Amino acid sequence: MGDIMAFFSKKENDDAKGNVPRLTIDQAQTGILDAVTSQFGDSQTALPDFSVVAGWASADFIAFRSFDVQIKIGVTPENPRDRKRLKCLVAIGPRFVSLYDLLETDLRNQYKRQYTAENLRVDLKLLQHYLAWRLTPEQREKFDLNEA
Repeated sequence: MGDIMAFFSKKENDDAKGNVPRLTIDQAQTGILDAVTSQFGDSQTALPDFSVVAGWASADFIAFRSFDVQIKIGVTPENPRDRKRLKCLVAIGPRFVSLYDLLETDLRNQYKRQYTAENLRVDLKLLQHYLAWRLTPEQREKFDLNEA
């Protein structure tokens, strides 16, 4: 019986450590800030406001002076499946909608759902593509995106 208990205890400890290395809130926020400023620059975005709700590190920012965006990274959510989960959301009317649902069908397979610095860069490129598509011709000219 002791062997069985030891087996289950070890398994639980391995699961608690998980295959996903722990991510701190500071690491998540720094990663988001670096990615947003790298992708959009100061001229295209307001720097993010950070918050933490229910174990999700969130960054809200305005892109192209028009679009409210939220990036969320699961840091300590109860469900291990959501640990290091990456969500990119865009305000459409009164609610936030996943970028995945807003992308053209042929681009959806590029959308990343697990946080790494590279995956966040990929999602922000997709975000910029989507938001640039929504700009008016006058806005495109102001942001120098006529060839985007």
